[in-house]
Amino acid sequence: MLQGTLETLALPELLGLLAQSRKTGALWLDAANSSAVLYIVEGRCCAAESSEAGDPLTDGAALLARVIDVCFAVERADDGSFRFGPEEPSWSCADTVDLEGATDELGRLVDEWREIQAVIPSLDCRIRLADELGVEELTVDRERWQLIVSLDGRRSVRDLVRKTNRPVLELCHAILEMVDAGAVNVGPPPAAPLTARANGRKRALDAAVEPEAPYGPGVESPHPGPQTAYASAAPDDAEREVDPAEKGRYLSAFSGLREV
Repeated sequence: MLQGTLETLALPELLGLLAQSRKTGALWLDAANSSAVLYIVEGRCCAAESSEAGDPLTDGAALLARVIDVCFAVERADDGSFRFGPEEPSWSCADTVDLEGATDELGRLVDEWREIQAVIPSLDCRIRLADELGVEELTVDRERWQLIVSLDGRRSVRDLVRKTNRPVLELCHAILEMVDAGAVNVGPPPAAPLTARANGRKRALDAAVEPEAPYGPGVESPHPGPQTAYASAAPDDAEREVDPAEKGRYLSAFSGLREV
């Protein structure tokens, strides 16, 4: 078993290393809001499961989409860890996936995500309708209407993804279009849960969330306009240095890992 953090060995590098060295085994990935496992045979992925998707797949294109989706979810997290060791999947797709090809697509999505973060710094940010439309008119199709009626001022981007059943990037692009039109505002994520003492014991309190109610001008307190920057919600862009010796340890371990 080999394990480490994705801060020390980035996920694209990890996938590329497994592909180039033609390793066989299971790669477990754990991040803040997601966990997944990729099953690899001679450097190619034959199965992938996550905390949100585990149904067997028989089509190579569908497997590639799942691999990219689960890896992208891990890449969006602030930190993560991995483990690689021997284990066989409960199912296997006949059309295996080229990990290096998946890495290229993953890199493109990550670059796209960084641009989105300039406006939506976190999936926990709440999206609210603006009091006044910033353009003379706004065309509303079926998908945009589904998004508009889901905006109650309390749902986060993460909540909207679940409610509309749309991919994260697709939904974020739809929100950006509405931000540009002055139709919605992006608010900061809710405050972290508070702690309090009760009956002599500490307990975690969930952040207060009121029951859902229709949202509209005058219903909630005034909120900033679409161009307002939320400095407190901005992600930490500072990159911490990684000890080359630590990274080299993982590379050496992978190169000496026996096939299973």
